[in-house]
Amino acid sequence: MQLTGKVVFWQDKKGFGFLLCQQTEQKLFFHIRDFTDSKSRPAEGDELQFSLGTDKQGRPIATELSILSANPAARQPPLPRLSSVDLDYTQDMALYFRAAFLMLVIIALLFGTLPYLLPILYLEASLFTYWLYQADKNAAVARQTQRLPEESLQMFSLIGGWPGALVAQQKLAHKRSKPLFQREFWLVVLGNCLLLLWLMSQHGQQFLSRLALFS
Repeated sequence: MQLTGKVVFWQDKKGFGFLLCQQTEQKLFFHIRDFTDSKSRPAEGDELQFSLGTDKQGRPIATELSILSANPAARQPPLPRLSSVDLDYTQDMALYFRAAFLMLVIIALLFGTLPYLLPILYLEASLFTYWLYQADKNAAVARQTQRLPEESLQMFSLIGGWPGALVAQQKLAHKRSKPLFQREFWLVVLGNCLLLLWLMSQHGQQFLSRLALFS
């Protein structure tokens, strides 16, 4: 008599498991050697067809097994485990970038070349800000207790990295669902755009020319 049952436990390394018989609701032992197809590898959740047999001690077991339907979820490869992110290194790099960025802005002001360097400064700040969002996102996925301060992310947006932050929020799905952060972010974007418009205005150009000592 052919019976059916679902695998409730399977130890692949040792080649044995237990199934729950659908007809008798009995939990039965089975072994990989008792499959009719030697290439069969069951998994938990698979539905098996089998015959009722006994072991050497006379206990009921499942024999002459075959797989009726496989559980696809049990056969999916495990998701790769994301390694922890060294946020101390990330914060150190953020400090070095701020120092280099500030030095470049000061040099550009003194030589009167800031308006010409603005596209490069925005690009550099955006790329670095995106990298910071990526690091913080990875730390969140890895469930690390240490995270990048939100003030640091906002500050890099303020100095011109907000385009990179905007792309990161959409592409990485990071920080875009936090109302308070989003409100602060758009205020930062507004402040940066107003400053840029003022620098490009006549008054801003006059101010920049007064700072240019080596032009």
